[in-house]
This record gives sequence, C-alpha cells and structure tokens, in this order.
Amino acid sequence: MKLPHFSVNRPVTTVMIFIAVVLLGFISLTNLSQELFPPISYPQLTVVTPYENAAPEEIETLITKAIEEAVGTVSGSRKINSISKEGLSLVTVEFGWDQDMDFAALGVREKLDLIKERLPRDADEPVVMKFNPFEMPVMTLSVTGKRHPASLRELCKRIIKNELEKIDGVASAGISGGLEREISIEIDRGRLEASQTSIVDVVKAIQNANLNYPAGTVEESFYEYLIRTLGEFTSVNQINDVVVAFQEDEESDDPAQRAQLMDRESKAGGEGRLIFLKDIARINDTFKERTSYSRYNGVENISIAIQKQAQANTIKVADEVKRVLERVTEELPRDIKVDIIYDQSIFIKDAIKGVRDAAIQGGVLAFLILLFFLRNWRSATIVTFSIPISIMAAFSLMYFGKLSLNMMSLGGLAMGVGMLVDNAIVVIENIFRYRYDLKFSIKEAAIEGASEMTNAISASTLTTIAVFLPMIFIIGIAGQIFKPLAFTVTFSLVASLFVALTLIPLLASRSKKRKKRVSLAAASEEVIKEDEEGAVLGKSPFIMKAEEVYGKVLERFLRRKYLG
Repeated sequence: MKLPHFSVNRPVTTVMIFIAVVLLGFISLTNLSQELFPPISYPQLTVVTPYENAAPEEIETLITKAIEEAVGTVSGSRKINSISKEGLSLVTVEFGWDQDMDFAALGVREKLDLIKERLPRDADEPVVMKFNPFEMPVMTLSVTGKRHPASLRELCKRIIKNELEKIDGVASAGISGGLEREISIEIDRGRLEASQTSIVDVVKAIQNANLNYPAGTVEESFYEYLIRTLGEFTSVNQINDVVVAFQEDEESDDPAQRAQLMDRESKAGGEGRLIFLKDIARINDTFKERTSYSRYNGVENISIAIQKQAQANTIKVADEVKRVLERVTEELPRDIKVDIIYDQSIFIKDAIKGVRDAAIQGGVLAFLILLFFLRNWRSATIVTFSIPISIMAAFSLMYFGKLSLNMMSLGGLAMGVGMLVDNAIVVIENIFRYRYDLKFSIKEAAIEGASEMTNAISASTLTTIAVFLPMIFIIGIAGQIFKPLAFTVTFSLVASLFVALTLIPLLASRSKKRKKRVSLAAASEEVIKEDEEGAVLGKSPFIMKAEEVYGKVLERFLRRKYLG
C-alpha cells in the first residue's frame, strides 16, 4: 500500500504516529548532549610517568625505553615518539584514524601492567591520557576579595571547589592563581655532618612521622570499634620535634655539660641523645614559588575552570552551577565576589536560538509565498505545519544516532530547514491541481496528487542527500567535525519526505467543499470556487501572464531541441 493511500484511509493511525514522533522529539531534545563542538577522537595516546629528581639519561634508560618496547606491540600502533626530561617521561603512541581509541587505551594499559615491576620503585605509576583539541572548560569563574592570595585560594578550595564538584555532571573544578602554602625544610650541612646522620635518614624519618596508621579493633558485646593512630602533622612545631637520629654521647669532664648529657640520656631512655629535626634544620612556613599569575580586569584573582563529564548536557550543567553559586555566594564573606567570565552554554543557546529563528522565518516566508501563489490559506498552513514536525523527527533520529547538539549539527539542521518545505510544496500544489483543475474529489485528489509526486520528490531528496551523506566517509579531524552536519541534513530531509507523503495528503483531504456558486456570465467568465472558510480561489492576472509567457518560451525550446 502506498503511503498517501494509507495515510488518507487511516487518519487516526497516521495522527497517532505523528503525535508519537513529536513527543519523542521533545524527549530526545531534552536528553541530547549539548556541546560547543563535536567530540573529537584524536588517534593519539600519551603515557606520562613522573620520576622526581631523576636526570634525563636515567629517565630514558629506566622508564622511557621500557615503555616504548611495551606499547610498541599494541595492535594498530603506527608511530611512537618519546620525550625524556628531568623528572618526567612522555611516550606518545599514534594510531590510525579508524582505530577505536577506547580499546586502544585499554590495550596500552594492559601492556603497561606487564612492565610495572621493571620500573623504579620511586617512580609514579604511568598514566594514559587521550588528546582532544576541543576539550575546553564549560565555565570559568573569577573569585576576587580583599584578602591575602593564599587565604583566598584556600577559601576557594575549601568551599567553592568542594560544592561545585558535588554537582551531577561536573567532572572537576581546577583552581589556578593565588599562593599555595608550602613547608620547606632547610638542612644545615655542618650540623648534619656533625650529627653523623645522612640526608636519606632525615627524609625517611619525616615520612614515617607524618602518618595515620590503623591500630586494629576493640570488640564489645554489641559494638566493634576501629582504632587508628593519628600521626599526621597539624602544626609546624610538631615537625621541629621529629626525631631523625640517636647519637651516643662521650664522657665529658665539665660537670654542667655532664648534667645536660644525663638529662638527654634520661629522655632518650638510655646512654646517648636524640637528634631532633630542629637541631640540624630550619623549618619555614612559606609559599610555593609562582610560575603563573591570574588576573581579571587588572585585579589579581583565583580562576576556577569547570570541566564536565563526557556525556553530560552542557546547558544543564551550566544552569546547575549557577544555581549552586547563588547559594554558595550567600555563605561567603561579603568581601568575596564571584564572577562568571566564560560560559560555554551561552554559545550553545545562541546557536539553538538561531536555528529556532531560522525555522520560524522560513515557515513565515513559505506561508506568505504559498498564500500569494495558491490564494488558499489552508494549503499554506499545511505546508508550514510540516516544518516543526520534520525538525522533531530529526531530533529523534539524532538521539538514536548518538549525535549531540553542537555548532556543526545545529548548522546542518539550519541548512536543512530551508529545504524542508520543498517536498511539501510540490505535493500540495499537485493536490491543488487535481482538486480544482482536474475536478477530482477531495480524497481522490489527495491520494492521486501525492502518489504522482512520490517518485519525483524521492529522487529530488536523494540527490540532495547524495551531496551531504558521503561526507561521513571523510577521515581525519575534518571527517569527525563534518559528520554531524551530514547526518542532520540527511535526517531532516528524510523526515520531510515522510511528512510530505503522509501528513500533507491527510491534512489536504480533511477539508469539505461547499456547494459551487456560478456567476451569471458562466459561459464567458471564470468559475469561482469557494472553500469552507469562504476564501475565493482564482488566479491573479500576474499568475496568468506568467503562465502565458512560460508557455510561449517552453514551446519555442521544444521546437528547437537540437539547440539545447
């Protein structure tokens, strides 16, 4: 059964189908991931391995070469580059553009697990990182206040950062700017040598003293208590009292010095004395050395860059961040000011607004043009009505096709809006011709007029699709960027074709013709027909003149076909 025949004879089923399409389109629109750019999967993985205080030669020998040998056997790897510098090893593995980077990353991690035992114990574990040139923060905040940069940074870290990272869809909130507290220990070389202690023993003593350690459990009748030893430093004075060594004392002839030594021995619990960190070093409560500055409008500030999770909706995340900021700002001191200096959701909202405005403008223009040529407001309204339904169907196809709303997909949708009404115009004009020129009944005109145009509009739609759809086969970054545009144009055109062959004939067949009224000069005057709203249907002198000129031009071309 042909689509026009089915839609006209099964109106309830057809209407229910399109109601379902519209509802599914609204649901898909709310669930579509909204981003500024399409997700880019660059075929490159970087293995980062920190090894503090190691020279580049040691990094290359102990870490870089081992990692290169391991990841070089991963399936699909084409090229390996490495950089060994002080305290850091970077190994970059490049793959083909058709490689699934999730599986490639999994393969690299499996190879790294096999060589972890060969790496130095003091080196950190290798981290596998993907590369995305468009991975930008969804929002950037500026925090200013009349207080010390270190205090301002600590306030942002303790209150604002913690609250923002609790939001659903937020992956991280990175802080930059200000000053970070640092406890530096400056060891006096002379005192260290005099105490006969090595620098390694000092480092181990500090590490072992700054620990919280579990100490078992205590069981009672109905309860079991977990016990742990609290040993982490809470003040600088506690660092001063760290014992780094024990030294036996020699006998002295001086009574005062002998008494002092006996006092130390009693504290040490034996013959000798304890060497504290304060005896050989000076502890400074200071700040880390600055490598960058953050300013906003010439004022030093703290910047907070918010990254969203991969599949999160950018607009929803941005709106939730703004809602949480309003609550957090009320709890902050009055001198603290939080400004939003970058919001990615604004660009996405503007793009969506542009598509919406283009659809409205296109619909209004199509309505006016059809009303001018057909002189039938009902036919013009039917064609205009097909635009939002086709867009809703395109949103549904985008959701099931796992596409996101971004600059490229919305651009493709805006491009498709101008072509959505083409099929509907052709179908409604042919139905109009069958109805009033060939004197078919309303139902027959809708079926025959739409059926006659099926092959024509299908071929026209497929030729347009044939221009855009091959863009999905482009490889590289260009292919990943333009693929959403090709799909959205294709989806919107397919939806418009389906609407033109089903909904347009159905709506055109619903009008009821009133009784004909013939003028007194019926033999020589034009027959005037009137539809159910009483609108007069006829051809304007301009249209009649245009048809006359077109007929003459067409006749001349047909007579001289060889010139074409």
